[in-house]
Amino acid sequence: MPKAEVGSTKWVGNQMKSRGLQRLRWWCEPCQKQCRDANGFKCHVQSEAHVRQMAVVGEDPRKYIANFSTDFQRDFVCLLRTAHGEKWISANKFYNEYIRDKEHVHMNATKWSSLTEFTKHLGREGICHVKEDEKDGLMIAWRDTSAAAVKRKEEIAELEAAEARSGAGEDKMLKKMAKRAQEEAEVKKAIEAKRAAATAAMAQKENTTPPTEGGSSTEDKKVDSPVDDMVGVKKDSEEPKAEPAPVKLSFGMKAKVPPPNKAGLGQMKSQSIFKRKKDDLEQKPGKKVKL
Repeated sequence: MPKAEVGSTKWVGNQMKSRGLQRLRWWCEPCQKQCRDANGFKCHVQSEAHVRQMAVVGEDPRKYIANFSTDFQRDFVCLLRTAHGEKWISANKFYNEYIRDKEHVHMNATKWSSLTEFTKHLGREGICHVKEDEKDGLMIAWRDTSAAAVKRKEEIAELEAAEARSGAGEDKMLKKMAKRAQEEAEVKKAIEAKRAAATAAMAQKENTTPPTEGGSSTEDKKVDSPVDDMVGVKKDSEEPKAEPAPVKLSFGMKAKVPPPNKAGLGQMKSQSIFKRKKDDLEQKPGKKVKL
């Protein structure tokens, strides 16, 4: 059956049917043809075009495999450089990005049987940085080996070394300044201590000087101040006062005996009024006459 012409209705229909990724087992790399099912792939393998192409490949299979491997590696690294640069990414995740293009070179046509072997090959050749992560497995990152990149890295390393040297010089300078400040502080402390000792010696000498002959002693110079008077009054007021004798009350029926020098109630009745008045006059002292 002849192949549909480009732009025809049948060709457009075939393109619509072949959208998206198909099964890798139904892909023919020498013929660059993708079959949609097992029956189509079987028919393609039995076709004359496929037989002729396989006869050409069979003459020197290593050459074709090497060419396919080179193309696969070139496209893979180019996409890694343009899409992610020098950032780390999972190898499996990036391979899924690579095979989105239907026209890409498939790995089954190369000399690498698995993605792990291809990733290790990139690491051994120094094309990419490869490391193994516990979570994402193998991680890859593009390695820029161009002359400009190497020169830029050397300049960055020189700048970092210069900064480190300048930082070390600054540290030495700061240490010297701190040491000098400490020495100055110690000198100031010594000077202040000497001044304090001299001041104390002068004060002690003034206190130990003897008093002059004409001068009076400190005891004579004391004058009673109103404050001392108030203190004396306060001390007098604080002296304990004599407490009055307690009053004794008696509720008995026994009559009190009057003292002998005083008359009792019955005696006062027996005396006359005039006699009592006379006795009172005798007892009163006479008035003193001033001369």
